[in-house]
Amino acid sequence: MPTAKRNLMDCFLGIGVLMTLASLAVILASNTGLVWPLEHTGFPLSWMLAGLAILAFLAAELCHDDASSLPIHEAEEEEEEEEESSQLTPEWEAVEL
Repeated sequence: MPTAKRNLMDCFLGIGVLMTLASLAVILASNTGLVWPLEHTGFPLSWMLAGLAILAFLAAELCHDDASSLPIHEAEEEEEEEEESSQLTPEWEAVEL
């Protein structure tokens, strides 16, 4: 994965985490005099922050490369091929018995 794309993905993930924590903080502080007017409106502040978090997480997912190009999947495919090739044929099974 290119470094620029990785940095952009990390940035979106960080924004998503911060917006999620901010949303939870606003929900917990919603009964205080300072936050109450912002939370008890037609569209609450916690919902706005949660919506931004969802959009940031979606943007981070869109920054991912194709899943088949990841080295993890290549290693899994090689292991599956080795398992298939290591299985004995019926002739060898008869010889071992």
